[in-house]
Amino acid sequence: MTSIYRKYRPRTFAEMVGQNHIKLTLQNELEKDSVSHAYLFCGPRGLGKTTTARLLGKAVNCERRKKGESEPCNQCASCLKINEGKALDMIEIDAASHTGVDNVRENIIENVRFSPSGAKFKVFIIDEVHMLSISAFNALLKTLEEPPAQVIFILCTTEIHKVPETIISRCQRFDFKKVGAVETIKRLKKIAQAEKVKIDDDVFEIIANKSDGCIREADGLLGQVLSLGGEKITKEQVSLILPTSEIGLIVELVNLLVARNISQALEFVNKLVEEGVDLEVFNKELVEFLRQLVLMKLKIARGGWLELSNEIQKQAEKILEFISIARLAEMMRIFLTAGNELKYSEIAQLPLELAVIKLCGAGQEKSNNIIISPKKEQVISEQKKDNIKNISSIDFDKINKIKKNWLKIITESHKKNRDLMFINEKMVYPFEINGSQLTLGFKYDLHKDRFEKNSNAKVLAEIIKQVTGEDVKIQAKTLKPSEMAVIEMAREAAAAANEKMSGVKVTEDNILDKVLESFGGEVVE
Repeated sequence: MTSIYRKYRPRTFAEMVGQNHIKLTLQNELEKDSVSHAYLFCGPRGLGKTTTARLLGKAVNCERRKKGESEPCNQCASCLKINEGKALDMIEIDAASHTGVDNVRENIIENVRFSPSGAKFKVFIIDEVHMLSISAFNALLKTLEEPPAQVIFILCTTEIHKVPETIISRCQRFDFKKVGAVETIKRLKKIAQAEKVKIDDDVFEIIANKSDGCIREADGLLGQVLSLGGEKITKEQVSLILPTSEIGLIVELVNLLVARNISQALEFVNKLVEEGVDLEVFNKELVEFLRQLVLMKLKIARGGWLELSNEIQKQAEKILEFISIARLAEMMRIFLTAGNELKYSEIAQLPLELAVIKLCGAGQEKSNNIIISPKKEQVISEQKKDNIKNISSIDFDKINKIKKNWLKIITESHKKNRDLMFINEKMVYPFEINGSQLTLGFKYDLHKDRFEKNSNAKVLAEIIKQVTGEDVKIQAKTLKPSEMAVIEMAREAAAAANEKMSGVKVTEDNILDKVLESFGGEVVE
């Protein structure tokens, strides 16, 4: 049986769900016949990158598409061949299984020499392009620099940070974003109507929440629901195959972590296994709950895909009285790492157990600890300091002082040393500090490698002392995607909070001020 995702894959731009910023730009280029020679589609899985690539390839080769139009007709010979996967001039390559330079030469470089067999353009779609080897990227780069007039490259990736800057700079880049719940539900209802099945509205909401903005995931979950059969499907039936969120259990674990009750927290994790809870799903929802706590702490109104009842909302507000944003960010970072490790762990619960040990044995909140169970509230007194390994308050003050002055530190570094002109506050971050050892997190390997040359670390350490008065030794590391996600979210939340307090949003009118502030320049006549 054909999967729902394949059966209802968009055949026109109008059928695409979300990604309006991408859709409108591509349609505009098609209408003006100004299509680029190379595109880079990046973003999380299941958002329609490959589907959009096929749509673009179909539109440029559509035999009936008139000037000033952008939609493929889906009726001409070219469109039909592409829809059936038989078009010779649309070449799809899975870079995950064709990583070597020989495959690039054989499948791409040799192929571009020949004119399209019948279509206007020869379209190469390279999926998971980040999987190519360095030598394969170098071979591809030469072709991208001087592409034949009738060839279009569309590169797709879920890990843009692994794609060399030389490749990125030669492509028109589009970032795919997660699809909102409203748009997801609208699509699910259309599919259910086409399948002539009535489904409770609550079911669509559950699917939208669990898919977390991923259309392919939403379609897959809807396929499971439709497999129940019958003309009407209820929420009760669906609960058998799509368990509802374990939000009550999540709140219970967070309370234990806030209280730093290591023995009960470890016992709790093992009970999850005994009761058959899916640990990967649980961990994912735990991270989302922590994220919502951060937004609540900053008083930023932004919906999450976890539904918080009034009771849970009250418990969350109580938790926030006894925990800092820094602590919440630390918890998110540790559980994001645990989420990756859960996929490969031989002992199912071990990554979560290690996360609990890290969090419960690594310091204390300054305020009294508290546990709020879903059924009753119980205040627990602060545990004895000699039973818990404390984080040095000096280290905590140090990292906060450096973070607070980071923009000024960057600006001063540009004035002090030309070798540091390449860094900015959105590419390198004060990640963590241990004693006098400051770890700087870099977004890309190439920037980290460049920073480690000459005496850049020594110069930056001198500037940090000059600005903050703190003596540090600097080491550099490239951040993992999970670590970058936490930083990006915290930065976004802080920006939103600043906007809320000041009422000023960065726009084209004041962007020059921000550039000057970041790079320490001045306007000259």
